[in-house]
Amino acid sequence: MDTNKYQIFLKVLEHRSFSKAAAELGYTQSAVSHSIAVMEKEFGFQLINRKDNKISLTRAGIDLLPHIRNVASAQDELDLSLQSYRGIESGTLCIASIMSLPMHFFTELFRRFHEKYPAIHIVCIDGNYEELEEMLSGGRVDFGFTSVTSSLPFEYVPLMRDRLMAVFPTDHPLCAKETVELSDLEDYDFIMPGEGPNHQIGELIRKYGLKLNSPYSVSDDNFTVKMVSDGLGVSILPEMSFKNYLDLPVESRELREKPYRSIGIIYRHWDQLSPLSRILINEAKDFFSKLSPKNSASHLPWFSELDCSGKNQ
Repeated sequence: MDTNKYQIFLKVLEHRSFSKAAAELGYTQSAVSHSIAVMEKEFGFQLINRKDNKISLTRAGIDLLPHIRNVASAQDELDLSLQSYRGIESGTLCIASIMSLPMHFFTELFRRFHEKYPAIHIVCIDGNYEELEEMLSGGRVDFGFTSVTSSLPFEYVPLMRDRLMAVFPTDHPLCAKETVELSDLEDYDFIMPGEGPNHQIGELIRKYGLKLNSPYSVSDDNFTVKMVSDGLGVSILPEMSFKNYLDLPVESRELREKPYRSIGIIYRHWDQLSPLSRILINEAKDFFSKLSPKNSASHLPWFSELDCSGKNQ
């Protein structure tokens, strides 16, 4: 079966661009456009909307996307099986991650993975929680590293915990405290970070009934730290977002309530993952299980030390 057109279709969706898809695949832009046009002609209806240089799926495209991905994934699985008999493992993986995790861990993870599988190409895209979930839902990435909650509509593998810390300027009154309570933050302007109201920070606010004055909501944790360091307010941030990563003058304190975020790998369905995806997920599980808290940005225990498991793994 000729599944090349399906791979081109998925690559256009991944990049939301004909030109970028063509550049990665080594085709001309006209060849990519022609492939999509031929595919739409074979199907008898339009799959992609092209308006104002923006790419989006039609209703039919949305409905057929899971089936197209299944066909392409089955081809990848067949190719990998054939290659294994020839002693070759190659291909491309596209993953997404919240920004702080790659800065702390991915260099070593990718180095170890490349030593074992030098012919596998990894594309890593960063984003905030909502962007990552959208990329996974839309089929732009194979799986993602993010903060996991029970409300996420995905299956997941837990990896570690990252504690949430109170962050404030170096000359702030809270510097006098060894430990900060969540209610202490009600007295100051609060910068809502990229964590967002739908994840752990929002859950904390609702759980403890906090009355926070939030003049700013910022989607990027780096910018949140910058705003805090410039005295625009206080915030709550995951420890990985600023410890041993951003060299900005801020103070942080442990919260008495000891909140944390759970870091893991999310994906749509294990059975639908390509063999390459499963290989990297298993490598990541092994990599994180062998790290200790002293090597991490967090002082909390790792999931490997807890009686905790994901929905599948």
